[in-house]
Amino acid sequence: MMVAVGEMSWLDVAGRVVIGLLGLGCVVYFFKSIIRVGVLNRKFRDPMAFWVSRLVLNVFRLYIRRVPGARERGNDVLTWYWPCAFIAIITGWFLLVMLGFTLMNVAVQAEPSVMRAVIASGSALSTLGFSTPSTEAGELLAIAEGAIGLFVVVYLFTFLPGFMDVIQERGRRVAWVYDRAGEHPCGARLVLWLYRNGRGDSLDGVWEDWEAFFRKFAEARSFLPILSLVRPVKPDRSWVCAFGAFLDALALVRTTVARPWGTAEICLQCGIETMENIHHAMYGTPIVPKRDPALAEVKREVYDSACAALAAAGVPLVEDRERAWQDFAALRMSYEGQVAWVAEALGDPKPSWPTPGEV
Repeated sequence: MMVAVGEMSWLDVAGRVVIGLLGLGCVVYFFKSIIRVGVLNRKFRDPMAFWVSRLVLNVFRLYIRRVPGARERGNDVLTWYWPCAFIAIITGWFLLVMLGFTLMNVAVQAEPSVMRAVIASGSALSTLGFSTPSTEAGELLAIAEGAIGLFVVVYLFTFLPGFMDVIQERGRRVAWVYDRAGEHPCGARLVLWLYRNGRGDSLDGVWEDWEAFFRKFAEARSFLPILSLVRPVKPDRSWVCAFGAFLDALALVRTTVARPWGTAEICLQCGIETMENIHHAMYGTPIVPKRDPALAEVKREVYDSACAALAAAGVPLVEDRERAWQDFAALRMSYEGQVAWVAEALGDPKPSWPTPGEV
């Protein structure tokens, strides 16, 4: 039985105001979350999207650990992660809006019971309209909630293709690196392939193409944790390894190859920022890039062997090899920590550097 406002005590009115404000807060948080994920390209993660995707990931990891045979086909299992995480985030948004309007329906007494308020909210949000409140306030809330339901549907049809495009483009980049640098990608092998196949005089086009990709990849910042776990088409290939090898190739061109390297430096900075964003989005512990070059993963003898192979292929190198090595080691320090952390977190290999004489 509904009670008129004039018959309610001030305590009842205050309680309904609080309930209504809580419901409005849920709706406001929904808009904040969906705008963060789909519109804003700021250097922060959306808490709701992050924790929902993390919960789904924990379920997948538990399945891989506990179900017999799942560990051996872990890559096949993880291919289902991103659609499940995406659906879970959409479901979280749906429930958040439904809760918000349920509370507002209760606050304005649009329905005689809480359960009827829940049903009315679900009816409006799903745009089915099978249970519309009879009060004017309830009908106005139903109109607003139905509009939000239509907005979520339109959002799905507009955002999902762009998200898929990023996944497919990343897969093409991974294949590009592996097809040129071998099944164990190495930056030196990639530079060697480019020069042996007549691309040495047109490297600016390669770097600018990759720069555009890195910038596009950064636009999906809020979904980077999900993107990071999406496996390439071929399960034995790793996007972390491919990206790391490409950054190594850029670092070699920037410090060791005796040619103008303006566009290479810009592309390298974009690539480093991309790895930093991924590392940050995955809640990685901050890695300080300024370390002793003697601790670099690529040792001097391996670097010298790579330089010898490049020189033998006709690649022009700088004369001051000692200075080039110091610059290369220091530059690689700025991203090798992030690459190593993400590779370990995903269980993927790091970019390999061949032993002397194997380039």
